[in-house]
Amino acid sequence: MDNPQDWEDPQDWDDTQDWDDTPDWDIPYITDPSLSATDRTVFHTLGCTVFGYPSTGGVLIKEADLVDMLFLSLPRSHASQCSPSAEEEDRFCNLMRQTGATLWPNKQNWLQVEAGFRKRTKEQAKVMVYGWPTGGGVWVLRFESPKELPRDFGRIGFAMNMGEKIQIMREYGATFVEDVTQVEELNTN
Repeated sequence: MDNPQDWEDPQDWDDTQDWDDTPDWDIPYITDPSLSATDRTVFHTLGCTVFGYPSTGGVLIKEADLVDMLFLSLPRSHASQCSPSAEEEDRFCNLMRQTGATLWPNKQNWLQVEAGFRKRTKEQAKVMVYGWPTGGGVWVLRFESPKELPRDFGRIGFAMNMGEKIQIMREYGATFVEDVTQVEELNTN
């Protein structure tokens, strides 16, 4: 896990929405053969990264915990591939947004940020956490950056189900929103 002291200062974020304005001539191209355009899940030493490929472009990326994997109906014991159907993939991407996944222009940009060669935009730095109760509505936690996360926030990753996750979210001051369309980050239309 990253050391919080190594995280970027919010004042250093790139506030632009234009993903192509950074000159690429001085940023190395990072190759990682495990990150093909068809990977749905990639397991690594500390967990699993989930990818979604919306038909509108870009790639949704989420470092998933147990509840995310269950919510997304993904296998937890082996890697999986994305759907060849654009409609199915868009449905999956809508579910990914409901987990707080971040939209990136491409995997290369994400890898360059992870490696420290690019700065995150404000949207990429934002941490969104959602809890979906069975009775409808959504619980929402918003943090402008990982630096804002409570020191013991990692315990949310040990929730065994959505109910436990929501309970922990409430302890951190989550807000309940009955009308999901009122959550700006979930409105993609």
